[in-house]
Parts: sequence; C-alpha cells; structure tokens
Amino acid sequence: MKLQKTNKGQYYLTLPRALVEAKGWKKRTEFTIKFNEKGNLELEEVKE
Repeated sequence: MKLQKTNKGQYYLTLPRALVEAKGWKKRTEFTIKFNEKGNLELEEVKE
C-alpha cells in the first residue's frame, strides 16, 4: 500500500481487494483508527 494525496490535500490508502474480501468488509463499513503501544496504526471495524 502507498499513502496517496488528493488534489484537495486529503490523504488516503487503498486497501487490497483480497484483504477486504477476506475480512468480509463491504462499502460503507466503518472503522476506528488508533495507535498501538509501538506507535503503529491499528484499524478496527466498528461493530453495531
């Protein structure tokens, strides 16, 4: 994955299709993003 930037200055990552399908995520799946104890980003699906 590569960090990318839009013309409006926003940043985004594109997730690999295989990862999204393996996790069963769909369009509009919501996530929280946080830093773990090592300072790395963690992505967590919001469960309703």
